[in-house]
Amino acid sequence: MYMKDHLIIRKMSEMDIMPICRAENNCTEEAATYLREQMENQRKGESEALLAVYQGNIAGYVFVYMRCPWGGFGGQGIPGIVDLHVLESYRRKGIATKLLDVAEQIAAQYHPQVYLDVCLSSKYGVAQRMYAKRGYLPDGKGVYYQEQVCPENAPCKNDNDLTICLIKNLR
Repeated sequence: MYMKDHLIIRKMSEMDIMPICRAENNCTEEAATYLREQMENQRKGESEALLAVYQGNIAGYVFVYMRCPWGGFGGQGIPGIVDLHVLESYRRKGIATKLLDVAEQIAAQYHPQVYLDVCLSSKYGVAQRMYAKRGYLPDGKGVYYQEQVCPENAPCKNDNDLTICLIKNLR
């Protein structure tokens, strides 16, 4: 899919699950089950699971759903980018940018737009800025909490369920 210098981005396989868990220092059954579910969705043709390998080491991953069922545009036939993740020791090497480049190329084969949801906590500030620089724009519906538009003055919690939906025109 992509290979240049010390970075390879390829399709993830079942054999990658435990090495990914070890690289993330998270060998829980929950983490492995999540990745197995992603592999099953890929097998069914619902998504592409992309793995970044930097200098022979697992560096990150992302999932592209051709007709994403979750988030702000879930169930509307628009591709969605889900769970872009680069291991901390591999950040600031352009890996997230290349993962997104490949993910957007895949999405463009299915629809002229792609979307993603990003958490609003400061922990995701770097990602928020990266998406803005790449041309992702808010969907105009405001913030979401637990995948529902959060009404004005509604209580919510600044956790991973507080997001904003961003969309990008690919062509």
